[in-house]
Amino acid sequence: MKKVIVLLIIFFAGLYRTADSMTFEGLVKPAHEVDLALSLDGVIAKIFVKEGDLVKKGEGLLTLDDTVQKLEVNRRSEIYQDNAEFESSRDNLVILKSLLDSSQELFEKTASVSHDEIKNLQMQYHSLSGKVKALEAKKKQEFLDYKISTAVLERYALISPIDGIVTAIKPEEGEWAKTGEILITVVDKSFCTAEFNIDERYARSLKKGKAVALKVQEGNIMSAKTGTITFVSPVADKASALVNVKVEFGNKSGSVIPGVLAYINLE
Repeated sequence: MKKVIVLLIIFFAGLYRTADSMTFEGLVKPAHEVDLALSLDGVIAKIFVKEGDLVKKGEGLLTLDDTVQKLEVNRRSEIYQDNAEFESSRDNLVILKSLLDSSQELFEKTASVSHDEIKNLQMQYHSLSGKVKALEAKKKQEFLDYKISTAVLERYALISPIDGIVTAIKPEEGEWAKTGEILITVVDKSFCTAEFNIDERYARSLKKGKAVALKVQEGNIMSAKTGTITFVSPVADKASALVNVKVEFGNKSGSVIPGVLAYINLE
C-alpha cells in the first residue's frame, strides 16, 4: 500500500522511473496564441468573425468607427494633390530665368538694359526660387501628413497576425474599446509545443534541434509523435533543480487539443 502511494506521488509530480529510463510528464500548448488589442480608443463598429472561425494572416477581425478618420485622409489627400500654386510658381521661375538671361546678355553686348534692371530681375528670380523651394518642401510635408493619416486609419482595424482559430471574442459591437485592452484571441495549433520540466541529469543530453519521441494524449489513447527540441533552459529551477525543455511537433490535423498531457522518455 505504501509503495502504491509513493508511485502516485511521483507520477503527479510530473515524472516516473522505469528500470533503465525516466519518463517526464509535460503540458501541450499551441505554438502560437496571440491576444490582440488595438493601439487607440474607439467605438467598435463591426466584428467580422465568430468564435471558432478559421482566419488567415492579414484578415480583418473587427474595426472601429473610422468615419472621421476617413474624412481626414480624404482632406489630406486633396491638400497633397493640389499642385496649382507649386506648378504655377515653378513655370514662372522658368520664364523669369529666361528673361534674366536675355537681359544679362543684352546688358553685356549692347548696354541697352540698365544695371538696376538686371539687379531687380535677379532679386525677383531669387525670391521666386526661394518660394518654389518652400512650396516643394511643403508638398513633401503634405505627403507625409497624408501618409500619417492613412497609417492612423489602418490602426482602426484589428488584423490577425497569424493563420489560426478565433478562440475568444470579448467585446460586442457598439462597445467602447480601450487602448491595449485584449479584444480577440487567435490560436494556431497546426504546430504544438510540449513543455517539460526535466531532471538536470537527463536534460544534459538534450540539445536544441534534436529530434525526440514523445507520446501525447488524444482522447482515450496516447499517440506517438516525433518532435524537435526548440528550447533547453540554460539554468535549472532553484527550487526543484528541474530544467525547462520545449518540444515542438506537427498537428496539421488538429487532433491534439492544447492543454492535454504529453510524456517523454529519456535514458
